[in-house]
Amino acid sequence: MFAWVEVLREKDNVMEIAYSLGEEMKLDGRISYEKVTGTIKLEQMAEGASPQATRDFMEALKERMQTKPWGSGQIIRVAYSRSTESELVNSWQMEKQAAFVRFA
Repeated sequence: MFAWVEVLREKDNVMEIAYSLGEEMKLDGRISYEKVTGTIKLEQMAEGASPQATRDFMEALKERMQTKPWGSGQIIRVAYSRSTESELVNSWQMEKQAAFVRFA
């Protein structure tokens, strides 16, 4: 599965994240991620995204945010899927596919 992700801003340890699922870079969905508690919240579902696909993406993104830092200033295309390794069977894998820098 693929998604586009951009950290729009970070304030008081809360990251506002724009996202879209699939191949198009619409970035019309919104998620907030609270870095201290590790909670993730859907603010606005991306157009055309199913609730299950959105939940899967949010689980994968939350896991990724808890294990590796995520910067801002880039639009990143990621691929994510359930891990196939036996010891990580209930975990997600997320890999960066491409990145674009947004110039103001």
